[in-house]
Amino acid sequence: MTRRGKLLGMALVGGLALALGWVLGERLFRHLGSPPDIAGIYLPDAQALPSFQLVHQSGRPFTNNDLLGHWTFLYFGYSYCPDVCPLALTDLNRLQRRLATAGADGDTAYLFVSVDPQRDTPERLREYVTYFNPKFQGATGSDEALNPLIKALHAFYQRVDNPDAPERYTMDHTSTISLIDPQGRLRAIFTPPQDPVRMATDFLAIRAA
Repeated sequence: MTRRGKLLGMALVGGLALALGWVLGERLFRHLGSPPDIAGIYLPDAQALPSFQLVHQSGRPFTNNDLLGHWTFLYFGYSYCPDVCPLALTDLNRLQRRLATAGADGDTAYLFVSVDPQRDTPERLREYVTYFNPKFQGATGSDEALNPLIKALHAFYQRVDNPDAPERYTMDHTSTISLIDPQGRLRAIFTPPQDPVRMATDFLAIRAA
């Protein structure tokens, strides 16, 4: 093939690829609409959550039904966390106050799910989360009870033992904040570092989508 023929062939292939990309992109845009541009991951097709049962800070069961009828910001952590969890709860407190000022907090809940049930009893959880904000709620459960929700929300945790002081183990865990919609489905994941001002703006955009 001559050099001119090769160039022509490359141009045709490039043109076809460009046209195909435009068609697929245009179809995808029509299918998804214009999703909100958030500081994290937005799911245009909300993801249903599996059945689960945890223990609420009040001692009662906490299930999927407790996520229905309102928006929920959900964070995995533990009360003995030395740094990341207090910062996340402080940010959620700022977020809650900002949404309240905007009149968008009436149907919004804030849930702290402990991945350390051995030490985080319901009583301790209640004391811990309400220290940051009286509206915050806590729940926990065994590994078996936690795993379905952990996997569905694309989270992770594991215990890190301390050989010198077994009772002072720590927990490695993801620090994302999941947004659950009023139908109890995963709608968005806010990735760190989280900015309460941006999260409030993103949340209002998601609600309006």
